[in-house]
Amino acid sequence: MQSLKPSDMPVSSELLNQHRATTRILTCLCLLLIGGLVAQLGSAIVVRIASSDNQAGGMLADIITQYLANYILGIAFIVLSVSNLLIKRGLVQYKQLRLPTIILAASTAVMAFMLIPRMDYLRETALLDGLPILFAPTAAYFITLSALSNSLMLIQLASGSVLLWRQLNPKK
Repeated sequence: MQSLKPSDMPVSSELLNQHRATTRILTCLCLLLIGGLVAQLGSAIVVRIASSDNQAGGMLADIITQYLANYILGIAFIVLSVSNLLIKRGLVQYKQLRLPTIILAASTAVMAFMLIPRMDYLRETALLDGLPILFAPTAAYFITLSALSNSLMLIQLASGSVLLWRQLNPKK
């Protein structure tokens, strides 16, 4: 006789009804998370377009991105914790939320706590030399960091979208 793994057992409707409020809170958190990601991307685009000084616009966009990163990381860790709690309670379909949440948190942390502070340092040293960052000797390094930062922002948006999609359309 073969024993059933928890992932092979069917999820009863009683178990789903028992945790209905928690799943609604999780859905609300995923919606707040995607809203924060869209706000982060939108503010970065608007500030850089609306600013007459590209360097000052980039600095302001990075500050806004760093503040929103704290919000995004907080919600991502709450989503990860709640989904782990639901998995322990027998709702194994919430395992599919783990990977996009971890990717989202990792890309947010790398961008906000590693890349943006380094870019700020490069801007400040260029300004101390009396040059804008694009004419400084470290311009190529700055452009590389900026491209990585923008790529990580798109990865955040994609993983947040996958997270929301998986939460709204769970596998039964």
